[in-house]
Amino acid sequence: MTANPPRLQGNRRLLDPAHPFTERVARLVQDWEDDGRAGYRLVDGRALLALYCWHLDAARRGTADGDPATTAYIAAAFAANGGADGWDALLRERADCTCHGQSWRLENISICLGCLRYVCYRVDGPCCPDARIVG
Repeated sequence: MTANPPRLQGNRRLLDPAHPFTERVARLVQDWEDDGRAGYRLVDGRALLALYCWHLDAARRGTADGDPATTAYIAAAFAANGGADGWDALLRERADCTCHGQSWRLENISICLGCLRYVCYRVDGPCCPDARIVG
C-alpha cells in the first residue's frame, strides 16, 4: 500500500475534527514551515474553503491574529489553487448541506469549523459546541 501524497496529509490534518480549528491551522502551518514551506503541504478543496473562509471571517470581525506564517500559508495555498480564478471555480462547485440534504453551490453554503460539514442558511445553530460557522 502506498502512503498518501503529502498534500492529502495536509488536507487530512485540517479536516480532522479531533482538535479545535485554530489548533489545526497552527499545526498545519508549523508542518509547512518545518518542511521549508514546501508546496505539497498546501491544502485544496474543502480544506481550502474552510481555511480561506475562516481567514476572511476573522478579517471582517477584526479578530485576525496577524501571524505572518499563517498569513503566508493562506496566501500560498490560495495562489497554488489558481488564485482568484481558482477560488471562483471552487465556489461554483456543488455540495449538499448536511442539515437538510439540499444541493448548493459552495458560494451559497457555509461550513462548520468544528466538523467541517457543509450547512445551509437554514441551520439551527452550530453543529459542534464552540464551533464557528463561516462562509
